[in-house]
Amino acid sequence: MAYGHPLMKSVSSDLMDQWLIEAAQSPRKRSHYNYHPSLDDPVQRLCIALCKGTYVRPHRHPQDDRWELIIALRGKTAMVTFDDAGKPQDKYLLCPLSLPAVECPPNTWHTLYPLDDESVIMEIKQGPYLPNQPEYFATWAPEENDHSAVLSYMAALQAF
Repeated sequence: MAYGHPLMKSVSSDLMDQWLIEAAQSPRKRSHYNYHPSLDDPVQRLCIALCKGTYVRPHRHPQDDRWELIIALRGKTAMVTFDDAGKPQDKYLLCPLSLPAVECPPNTWHTLYPLDDESVIMEIKQGPYLPNQPEYFATWAPEENDHSAVLSYMAALQAF
């Protein structure tokens, strides 16, 4: 069977390997690959490669239509939700074979991090792309550039 339709998009093991190499070389320890053709697309679809040491600051999307579907493609990834005061509420252990997907409702504080050295997730959410505003980030969690606070915070979070 021939492959290669010009509009067909796929997620292959080789692509995930490439994204993980890019993530390992990135200061943020993650890389993104967009499947949507533009930031204005009504459905945003992207793969995110995560390496140990990445920090996704807890955040929320306050718009009523801003849910996020997270699908585990490789490795294990934890997604943690919080109450408004920053107390962890639930932890979801995403893994392709046991819990491959969760949908995070709008206005829910959340973060995620890899449990394995490397993991890849796919994120699907309502578009168009809206950059996170400062008020979307949790004031009770450290900022990305505060490395010592991030290390302490992540250690406590992983113990949850």
